[in-house]
Amino acid sequence: MVNPKEGEIVCDPASGSGGFLIRVFEIVREQILVDADRQYNEYKEQILQKNDLSEEDKAIKLRKQYDKIQKTIDQRTENSRMWKLSNRCIYGTDANDRMARTSKMNMIMHGDGHGGVHHHDGFLNVNGIFEGRFDIILTNPPFGANVEPSDKITEQETLVSKDVTKRYEEAYGDLYIEAQSKVKAAVNKSIASLFKLPKQTTKRGQAVYGKIKTEILFIERCLDLLKPGGRMGIVLPEGIYNNPSLAYVREFTEDRAFLKAVVSLPQETFISSGASVKCSLLFLQKFTETQKETFDETTAQAKAEIDAKYADEIEAEKERLETAIEAAKKEKDTVSRKILQKELKDYLKQMDNKKTSESRQLLKGRFDYPIFMYEAERVGITATGEEDLNELYPVADAQAKGIEKTCLEWYREFVADPEKFAENGEVEK
Repeated sequence: MVNPKEGEIVCDPASGSGGFLIRVFEIVREQILVDADRQYNEYKEQILQKNDLSEEDKAIKLRKQYDKIQKTIDQRTENSRMWKLSNRCIYGTDANDRMARTSKMNMIMHGDGHGGVHHHDGFLNVNGIFEGRFDIILTNPPFGANVEPSDKITEQETLVSKDVTKRYEEAYGDLYIEAQSKVKAAVNKSIASLFKLPKQTTKRGQAVYGKIKTEILFIERCLDLLKPGGRMGIVLPEGIYNNPSLAYVREFTEDRAFLKAVVSLPQETFISSGASVKCSLLFLQKFTETQKETFDETTAQAKAEIDAKYADEIEAEKERLETAIEAAKKEKDTVSRKILQKELKDYLKQMDNKKTSESRQLLKGRFDYPIFMYEAERVGITATGEEDLNELYPVADAQAKGIEKTCLEWYREFVADPEKFAENGEVEK
């Protein structure tokens, strides 16, 4: 569904054993090899049609063309198509040393240059992994844990040798310098201080952060890592989608990216791996700079209209209560004054919440777009870890097993013509 292409830069900031990265490598490698075959066959067809060449000349030309194309896909040749895929397009990091080593080994076994995989905290920039750099993010972040206020950024995590610094500064310029400076400036501070989603209070003039669920922080981290227009696929617990207390997380995401698709997985999907939480796959596309400008303008206009709608009402009620408060002060009626002050404070808070809610609804109506939603029942694995039917993407004999269309096939039809789904009453699918 994310559909990676040659030349796109991919990252998994919680890469585990490297499954997503390996799959991307395999898909793009196949694209390159198919294209190399296409190039050779087109050239071969042209040469075979030349009547002014002897068979020997044709064979020589074909051999030269074959060797030329082979150089472009020889992984050992620097800057070849396969070399770039292996050494410049696949990145990952995992905080667990054993998993990082496993990921590197898996990448080696699948033919990839594993230098883009690091043992490092996925929330922190390292080498080629930093904000605004990736076309695609694919990840299954850890669930259930928290980033605690005591989780600090250590100086050790920011140390980079001069040679490495020079290499990355030459490769990425100001983006890399800014990314590293951001982390270095936060040494000995909470990891949460790097992000906007964690709630904070102020104590003695300093920001104090509470704990926040790891998966929530990964949402922001992944959006930060994406380039404008970049695509993301992430596995998340369904509480993110429907828990009222996490509405601020959903709004944060909606303010930065298009929600392309949500694929709900069965409860038992990860039970064999020791996780009972029900999950969904969320697919996003980060706004381009132009789209972000349009969104912000639409947001501001909606807010201004709702503010204007209630301005007179709020001003009148505010004036009434403030007059009553002043009268209570003159009469030295402390009890009435405090009651009225609380009433004013509660009223203004209630109206702020009301305006925020109505502005949001107005915004959604004006910045409207279709979202693909799919409820999967069979995803290739049972609760005991045995192989099962898979309705997510095309597999052998899918139709013979009663699967008319897979989720991926439905999604491609939806992307091609969303209106058709609405007309046919298939939006709920």
